[in-house]
Amino acid sequence: MKKLTLLFSTATLALFCSAAEAAIITVNTTNNINPVPLIETSLQQALTNLHDGDMIRFNIPGNGPFHLQTPTNGYPVITNNSITIDGYSQPGSSPNTNEILAPNNAKIQIVLDSRDGPEQRTRLESLNNSGFFGWESAILAVQGGGNFKIDGIGFLSRHTAGTGPDPSNQDPGDPEIYCIALINAATNARISGCWFGLDPDGVTVAGGRSSVAAFKDGSGASASGLIFGTDGDGQNDAAEFNLSLGMGLAVNLAAPNVKVAGNFFNVFPNGTTFLDLSTINLLDGGGIESIENRSADNMFIGTDGDGVSDANERNIFGPVFSDTFARFSGAATNITFAGNHVGVGIDGQSTVPRSQLENDITLFSIQKQSSIRVGSNFDGVSDALEGNLIENLGCQMESCDTPARAFVGLDDSNNDDGGADAARIVLRGNTLVNNASAILMQDQNVAIATYYSTVLADSTNDFATVLSTNAAGTQLLVTIPPPNTNKYSTAIVDFYAVDPVGLTNAIGQTNVAVHATPLASVVDGSADDLDSATNNSVTFDISNLNLIGVTTVAALVTYSADANLVTQAGRAVTAIFSNPVTVNPVASPLRIRSFSYAGGYVTFALSGGSPPYQLQVRTNLTTDNWTDLGVAFTNTPIRFPAFDGSESFYRVSGQ
Repeated sequence: MKKLTLLFSTATLALFCSAAEAAIITVNTTNNINPVPLIETSLQQALTNLHDGDMIRFNIPGNGPFHLQTPTNGYPVITNNSITIDGYSQPGSSPNTNEILAPNNAKIQIVLDSRDGPEQRTRLESLNNSGFFGWESAILAVQGGGNFKIDGIGFLSRHTAGTGPDPSNQDPGDPEIYCIALINAATNARISGCWFGLDPDGVTVAGGRSSVAAFKDGSGASASGLIFGTDGDGQNDAAEFNLSLGMGLAVNLAAPNVKVAGNFFNVFPNGTTFLDLSTINLLDGGGIESIENRSADNMFIGTDGDGVSDANERNIFGPVFSDTFARFSGAATNITFAGNHVGVGIDGQSTVPRSQLENDITLFSIQKQSSIRVGSNFDGVSDALEGNLIENLGCQMESCDTPARAFVGLDDSNNDDGGADAARIVLRGNTLVNNASAILMQDQNVAIATYYSTVLADSTNDFATVLSTNAAGTQLLVTIPPPNTNKYSTAIVDFYAVDPVGLTNAIGQTNVAVHATPLASVVDGSADDLDSATNNSVTFDISNLNLIGVTTVAALVTYSADANLVTQAGRAVTAIFSNPVTVNPVASPLRIRSFSYAGGYVTFALSGGSPPYQLQVRTNLTTDNWTDLGVAFTNTPIRFPAFDGSESFYRVSGQ
């Protein structure tokens, strides 16, 4: 009997211990050095004895914000799973409630501060098989702990020389400082609602090397599944937006399956003021970039286009002190860059000064064997939201002696020589403003014809898309360079409105669309192609563009392996813009799209024509005349009460 009792007690104790492992730990002091025993709990203490599932909350007395000085030699490394650090639990703090195209109104009250040094960081070289080295350190390090979550925390850091220790002279070195380092298989981390490099005063900038860093370890494990910003699930997405200012390389990764959405990069909380990069003192000789990923398969930067919260998944990119906004240093497949503002604020008007950008800056740099979609996939879900707004890229100086790489730089450091191994890049549905060139990609050592050598049937002698109009000025005529049909069975033509002033200001470039806005799309050989019987030739009715006034138009062809308007990364390649042509608006014929009668009312839905529309009625179709019925309509649909007690016939007239 005693034995049974003992076993029962042991089992009960085991259950009790298991339930106690996940706990809420409340930090109530800024004192990381000598907190008062049994009264104060510091963040240093909270991180010392974590168990899986623990949550760290804050309740520091007094008026914040509270700056927690990083202890000498840093905080303990987080090795447990499902750890949550909730900065918004501190009284007086609150997450952002505004959409992404509005100022960020978060109130950060808990700040992890590593500005003073010399240590105030966790050195990473001592961690076994970490993928990090002696010149790297972190404010918070997570090693192998999956499902780490942090929100509502500010991080202040400093730029360092990025040097490791030198045992020969006992020099400790000055490692680079990452705000958060994800080490080994620290998978599915969620970093949201945080301010990196910006004090809660909204003015003081103190950036370091990176907001987050995650590299593969010696066995190839990585922090895959990271979400930096919002997850876009429609639940509290605005509260998940991050700000990152003054970082050498804000998102610094070697990890697949990553989402970067709902962030301001080098943009202050008002969304229209940009960080002045001349105020940043870089010590390591590097630049300032927004994103780098050396293992970027299946990465979303911006809107994922799933129809849920897509508008709030945009990123707002301010200036970078580098030649690119996003760099993919290894083969990167199935990348999506969509819905973002690049070089322009939340208002779509405030732009980064040209003095803040490199002379020949590209949207991204990519290696061979990569695939990326820039803009919309035209699958009918959030297509307009997927288009990027991109401004002021490319070389805009008279001294430029090579074609400006306005959108894509092909990095030939890995022998990206085009052909079968070339990166496959599709660019559709974007609004392009004041970019020096609309040449999609160019590298001094990679000729455009070489890049398209496996896309086109003959990229040497038949390369350029040619656009013209018919004699009546009612149709656009597109001559498409014949594709390599073994790879790409479908040619899609996107029409863009082009700013003629921008064309005039272009610097020695051909095939230029300096300011281009999407108008319409057509598949070669489809019903919308009035010359459907002829391959590699599209005739399109100008009335379908719905132009308001005289417009300069250019065509952009995308070659796809799929037989519809939908284009996917890796299965489509976009060519370069055609020559521009100037066209006049053409009204399409007035058509009644639908007619209904219900509840004593008649409703007409119209398309085409030009308002005002006049509703007319007659009682029979043989002896009676059409009579205007009331005032003219300027909008459609038209809804009006039917006559009672008599049979009537109705029609709508318009210009």
